[in-house]
Amino acid sequence: MEMCKRTYDIIVVGAGPAGLHATRMLAEKGLEVLVLEAKDEVGKNVICTGIIGKGSFEKFGFSSKQILRSIQDVRIDSPFGTSIFYKHPSPFAFVVERQRFDKYLLESAIKKGAEIVLKCRAMDARIDEAGVKIDCVDNENNVVRYKGKMLVIATGIEHEMNKKLGLGYPVRFVKAAQKYLKFCKNNDVTLIIGNKFAKGGFGWIVPLGDGMARVGLLSKINTKTGFKNIMEKYFPEEKDMSLQVKPIAQGIVSKSFRDRVLVIGEAAGQVKTTTGGGIYFGLSCAEIATDVIKDAFENDDFSEKRLSVYQKQWKSKIGNEIRLGALSRNMCGRLKDTQIEKIFDIVQSNGFFEDISNNADFDRHGSFLLGFLKKLYCFD
Repeated sequence: MEMCKRTYDIIVVGAGPAGLHATRMLAEKGLEVLVLEAKDEVGKNVICTGIIGKGSFEKFGFSSKQILRSIQDVRIDSPFGTSIFYKHPSPFAFVVERQRFDKYLLESAIKKGAEIVLKCRAMDARIDEAGVKIDCVDNENNVVRYKGKMLVIATGIEHEMNKKLGLGYPVRFVKAAQKYLKFCKNNDVTLIIGNKFAKGGFGWIVPLGDGMARVGLLSKINTKTGFKNIMEKYFPEEKDMSLQVKPIAQGIVSKSFRDRVLVIGEAAGQVKTTTGGGIYFGLSCAEIATDVIKDAFENDDFSEKRLSVYQKQWKSKIGNEIRLGALSRNMCGRLKDTQIEKIFDIVQSNGFFEDISNNADFDRHGSFLLGFLKKLYCFD
């Protein structure tokens, strides 16, 4: 085993948006931070619509250079072909290229003094009074040990480290599938609703420009069948049905802290239960984690008791939204296609879009959606 002689203040395992955002902020506070990433490139083979709310760009100070296009208009298609067109008063979200976006986050962290090791898969972690020891396997199958004073787990759906350290981990998932499509003639950002396409979820077509588009879906059941149905309806000439598939965590984990350790992002269940998006929640909770870690270093106290405030704070911030989102999705998942079609008729005739324009929040829509569904049931 090769031993890293240097001891870092923080070791972050996982170079997704939450992990990288935490890394940048921790390095900015003068802490020595090392990121360990299993992939050979950050952001590689990510399944994501790439849609980030305008509020997130403003809150987190993202560079406008990452924007491929803005979104102000959305088309929503029903199971039986009814289309609703919604135009927001102003652009409410932006489309980014995720690998380029993640690399931008990485570069921002490195500029603040952080270090990263790629192609290094964390296999084991040991916590004692002296600190944290992380054993990794590099690309040549050598075992390398890194040492730190604290550990931040940001491994997404990979939760083996959570288990090894006695932490909570996601136990409920939905399935997502996506592919990049060339020569797409559709210029509308389109949401596709219906059990034939995405039971308990939705499909999407997100044009990127130059004929490219992301086509995918989030569903409770067989994503391949739903994806095939989407392709047959919207792109019948396309014969290549290859796609990427991954589970997305749903629901709050039981415990996201222990002595010297915090869990952030999807590994802690910090994911929208309505859309499966994790950037806004993950980065918001990364900021909470950063403040808690800074306090721990200032007091030289890395105990479970001091770090427990992290879970209290992040659950207070987004826990209710996650629960309401799950309830809303479960309600939607029980609807038959005929009921969904009826809802489309109601939406077009009762001024719901004005309510969306005035009250909906792109990054916090569980409570709005639940209220929306309650109103619809009143019309049933």
